[in-house]
Amino acid sequence: MKVIDQSIRGDYRDLNEDVTGIFQNGTGQTLMLVSDGMGGHRYGDVASRFVHDEIGAAWKNENLLNVEDGVEFLRHLVMDVNRKMFDYQQENPEYQGMGTTLVLAAVIEETIIILNVGDSRAYAMNDRMIEQVTKDHSFVNMLVDAGEITEAEAKVHPKRNIITKAMGTDRLIQADVFRLRNRQYDYLLLASDGLTDDPEDSELHAIITRGGRTLEEKASQLVDQALKSGSTDNISLVLADLKVSEGD
Repeated sequence: MKVIDQSIRGDYRDLNEDVTGIFQNGTGQTLMLVSDGMGGHRYGDVASRFVHDEIGAAWKNENLLNVEDGVEFLRHLVMDVNRKMFDYQQENPEYQGMGTTLVLAAVIEETIIILNVGDSRAYAMNDRMIEQVTKDHSFVNMLVDAGEITEAEAKVHPKRNIITKAMGTDRLIQADVFRLRNRQYDYLLLASDGLTDDPEDSELHAIITRGGRTLEEKASQLVDQALKSGSTDNISLVLADLKVSEGD
């Protein structure tokens, strides 16, 4: 497996509140994440960095024996980091109100474990199809689920940026947890909404699976496509080629 990340401020923001991370523990198991500090709130960049640093440090110090241990470790880790950030705000009132999304993926044996809070997404794909693994915790997604608006209408809805769950905003948070069989997919993409708001999933799929380019070139083209589509947010991604080794 080869993994790369990119994160840019974008053309319309003064500050990059996104953070990406790729970590390995002592047995070589990989964890990757994207954390998107809540725009318009105070200290979104502090919140996303807080989550990045806490999860990265915990992963580096852990060696997991099997998938079940991994799922339980990550589920509790997200809850613990959320509670720690919430308590930090109570002890330091100047930081109250900060929050961030989180999507992470860990590869253990032949399983990809994915957790998310908020509207940063995970996609898995092969040559034939792309699958949005995570479900956005957002106001417009609730309307879509209720049948009140379509997915196309959600993309242009004036309240499309309102998220209904975020790290740090409540003392108790539970992430959604997903498991994928590694061998069924060729690529894994984690992304902030600055990358995914405008391009269609089919465009992301075409860029990533088209041959003749390096993983770095595919990532750069994804960022360029988001900019061309009019993204007004920070743009961040982690892209994994699941079928090659690091040296290829």
